[in-house]
Amino acid sequence: MDKDHLISRRSFIKTASLIGSGFAIGFNFLQAKRELNSEFSPNMYINVLSDDTVVLSVSKAEMGQGIWTSLPMLIAEEMEADWGKVKVQQISKDNFIGTGGSMSISGYGWEKMREAGAVAKQVLVESAALKWKVSPVECVAKNNVIYHEKTRQSTSFGSLVDKASKVKIPKSVRLKKPSEFNLLGKDMLRTDSKIKVDGTALFSMDKNLSGMLYAMVERPKYFGAKYKNSNLEQIKNQNGIIDVFLIPSGVAIVGEKYWSVVKARKLLKVNWEKKSNPVFADSKIYKNHLDKLSNGKSSKVRKDGSPSKIFKKAKDIIKAQYYLPFQTHAAMEPCNCVVNVSDRACEIWTGTQNPDNAITRASKVTGIPEKNIKLNLTFLGGGFGRKSFNDWIEDGVRISKHLKKPIKLINSREDDTKYGFARPSSKHNMSAVVNSKSIKAWKHIVVSPDPLTGNAANQYGASIPILKWATSIGIVKNKIRNYLVTDGAAHIPYDFENVSVKASPFETDIPLGFWRAVFHSQNAFANECFIDELAHKSEIDPIQLRLSHLKNNVRPTKVIQKVADESNWGLVLPKDHFQGFAYHNSFGTHVAQVVELSIVDNQVKVHKVFCSVDCGQTVNPMTIRAQIQGSIIFGMGATLNSEMTVKNGRVNESNFDDYPVVRFDESPQIKVFILKNNEKPGGVGEPGLPPIAPAIANAVFAASGKRIRKLPILSKDLS
Repeated sequence: MDKDHLISRRSFIKTASLIGSGFAIGFNFLQAKRELNSEFSPNMYINVLSDDTVVLSVSKAEMGQGIWTSLPMLIAEEMEADWGKVKVQQISKDNFIGTGGSMSISGYGWEKMREAGAVAKQVLVESAALKWKVSPVECVAKNNVIYHEKTRQSTSFGSLVDKASKVKIPKSVRLKKPSEFNLLGKDMLRTDSKIKVDGTALFSMDKNLSGMLYAMVERPKYFGAKYKNSNLEQIKNQNGIIDVFLIPSGVAIVGEKYWSVVKARKLLKVNWEKKSNPVFADSKIYKNHLDKLSNGKSSKVRKDGSPSKIFKKAKDIIKAQYYLPFQTHAAMEPCNCVVNVSDRACEIWTGTQNPDNAITRASKVTGIPEKNIKLNLTFLGGGFGRKSFNDWIEDGVRISKHLKKPIKLINSREDDTKYGFARPSSKHNMSAVVNSKSIKAWKHIVVSPDPLTGNAANQYGASIPILKWATSIGIVKNKIRNYLVTDGAAHIPYDFENVSVKASPFETDIPLGFWRAVFHSQNAFANECFIDELAHKSEIDPIQLRLSHLKNNVRPTKVIQKVADESNWGLVLPKDHFQGFAYHNSFGTHVAQVVELSIVDNQVKVHKVFCSVDCGQTVNPMTIRAQIQGSIIFGMGATLNSEMTVKNGRVNESNFDDYPVVRFDESPQIKVFILKNNEKPGGVGEPGLPPIAPAIANAVFAASGKRIRKLPILSKDLS
């Protein structure tokens, strides 16, 4: 950290082309003299105003993960800005960066945002030095003020606006060492909390335009079905209805008021022509295919040592099979957008995890150049991967283009449940050889479609960008699939000498997509449940067995030991309370969890969750704890309550009544322990989820003696 970071425009441009950032072109000085007197904007993330206010911009989507606080903290730390004088806003330029994979800090912000702040500080320091005619080396910045100790002079950031705008951008900047941090690593209140509490925060549902109409889309009842006929003319004559017409995704209904559209939609009767041979678009048929493939040929993803030889010689092979169901996202805010398309321009208000793709799709639909498409990124009421696909935005653009009027498109919760993009259902064949209380061989076969390259992904335009990228660097389709479905399986941290990980991906017509933690949510369940089984069969403590295979891996060892200590693992518990353990590493972060639960009348009640986390250097511990807690609650829903099922090419579930999530009275006490580490930050939005399902399942075994090998855990599984 103590080395200078070279500021190369060429390297920034290269980086920008890879991650969709406009940081490279951000070093633009304002041209108008009047503007120079009022603000200093060294890059697109920072504006210093003459009144000493520092306005920091965020280019990624805020959907509850706290980046409206954490990313500005990175800038403010290096800039030496006074946090009390910092304001945060969503970036207004077309330099958006997609949000997903728990990469807001780890994959993007950690260096880029800090560099932005360091550049701004250096320019301000040099401006003060010019003013005082001293060396910049003799000047220091602190809390929005530049000091020159020898002459005891000081001046605020705001007073340097005019001079700073004329100073050249430095060729290199020095980033702080962790020991020099003043903000990072401290609990900071979220900058978006107040506006979300008082109702002034802008979600797309809040946006209204003059003359705006309301729209909904009636989509095919069956995957891959096509429109046959309907009572469109009758619906057009309903009170308050402006138009009813076909678009590629279904039938668009547009009215003067939302309620008018809802009522008209209930009267709409559409006959759909089913796809003649839908591919595994039924839960039973799909499961049968999982079973078939799990016993067939699979592709090698990882091989260490000689697992085949060990298995052939072994007298006792321990085997288990695990099933995980389809899951939908169940975000609190259904997908919605406001769109206004004119002859030469298009403006959109929405919350999306993939804004660049939204602009691209809008351009293709309208024929309007991307430079004339303005996307106003609003807050998201939850995303979890669902809001990466932008299908609802494309619908909104088509409808506004057709009517030549602004519209607000609203998906119902039923729309999002039935016609979204589900996490795939998967099967995991596990086998191992245990000898002398040590795991000698390990085999894991993952059977699942992937969410990017299958029929449904291509049909809905979800996979095209990544496929083009992969092809351009020589990655073939099957390798992408194998990599995706074994994520979290192929990179287990345990030092087994003989390891085999294989994949059997396939295609289906069921629309699939990203879901929180992606395949880590599935593979961790199989890994950590199975190793628990091996421990009990070997009559060794489950934590000790794991630690025995982590002798040279310090970070997981420490998180496991920490959670064992904090949870009083193995000690006396309240009557009828039992514990289960799981560990997983995902998105650069190590997480270990102990669950304490009881079973009453065949119902699982989770009382406590102890969670230790090593995510490298912490930015805002308050955000980390909140994200881990949210992941645990989200994962508990998938473990105990939620399952999406498909019958005859359509989703059965529709709302929270038949797709239940965790309620307040079901929420356990969650204790999060963050380990100190100065390594580069890992992600925190998703890593808390993968261990919770196996930790609960392992605790259920401790309580009942019943092994849980499929989710969700139902009362019949415990009877």
